[in-house]
Amino acid sequence: MRKTVCFLVATMLVCSVAFAGELSISETAKKIPALKQGIAYSIPDADFCYLSTIEIANKFGVSLEAGYSSKDKAVLVASYKILELKNYVNVPLLDLIEANVGAYYGFGRIDLGINDRDNMEGNNEVDYGVSLTLLKVKF
Repeated sequence: MRKTVCFLVATMLVCSVAFAGELSISETAKKIPALKQGIAYSIPDADFCYLSTIEIANKFGVSLEAGYSSKDKAVLVASYKILELKNYVNVPLLDLIEANVGAYYGFGRIDLGINDRDNMEGNNEVDYGVSLTLLKVKF
């Protein structure tokens, strides 16, 4: 009995009361990074693809973005903002349009299908090229 009481007292001393602050969904949604949509031109494939990225860091107007391409590749994009329509037009839907020009580097899937040689042609592909982000969707 004495050990149980000592355990309960020690637990109460360690665990303090947590006060919950006011939870606002709109404030939480503002912290979510914007989803950027754009196109990219692959130099090795000489073909266009679709990019969907989120901004990781931004310094001196250059932003580092990470995302996914329509060619099943994870991509990193370094881009520079050249145009933002909300600075010129006061229309609600046009403030989502911006133009970022950049370079991207992508890496394809890793599939070790040793016995399935026909499906291994897309493995470990590296992709790079130029990108243009056109749309920024903020939640």
